[in-house]
Amino acid sequence: MVLILVALVLTQASNLSAELPLDTVKDDKLRKALREVALQLLIGNPVVTRSNARNIAWSIFNRGQSQNRKALAYALAMQAVAEANLKLDREALWHWDMAQALQPSLRAELMLSYSGLVGMFDASPFRDQPSAIEFLSGRGEWLPSEGGVIQTAQVRQKTTIPSPERKRNALVGQRVKVSYLVGRQGRTYTPVVEEGSDNTLAIFSVLESILVWQHDPATVDGETRWSRLGSAFSFQRNR
Repeated sequence: MVLILVALVLTQASNLSAELPLDTVKDDKLRKALREVALQLLIGNPVVTRSNARNIAWSIFNRGQSQNRKALAYALAMQAVAEANLKLDREALWHWDMAQALQPSLRAELMLSYSGLVGMFDASPFRDQPSAIEFLSGRGEWLPSEGGVIQTAQVRQKTTIPSPERKRNALVGQRVKVSYLVGRQGRTYTPVVEEGSDNTLAIFSVLESILVWQHDPATVDGETRWSRLGSAFSFQRNR
């Protein structure tokens, strides 16, 4: 009976996988790897899905294949859905946003096979900055512009943005300006590119790094509040 159930699940997953738009990815090895990750997600193994999808995304950059935007978008999207299942909301929302920035039609395409899971993101108050701010303001958790003793959020600990393994100076000359939300525990949420480079590697590297920055959160009369910060990055030549 167990073997029959396993066979049914695998058959259903294979049928769904056959319908995935990732089959339009031209690179044979990438397409095969993405199909395997899709099966892992459909079968219900978010831990393995997250690990393998992340490996695909980083290998695309480290092999100098950042032009494979569609493959990268699918990998990040599947990583996001796996992280949502694991309740890693901050990571999931960032990877989901980054995937859609790379492939604007991504959400509509993935809805074909992941409609139930994709819906998780639409239900989140952190889906985008305006809705997050509106939601938090309504609950009295957002930093007001006036009233009381206000202390804005401050970066307490940064991480060094890593240089690409394939070419140490690949980001030299790139400029990126981002804004992001800072939660009441000092964590970074929903970073958004405001202006600057259209270099995918530069954007990916910046957002991946600031996601783990630590802050002293904003306060009003000593009580913590959510707030928004901005930061600009200019990459110089390594010496």
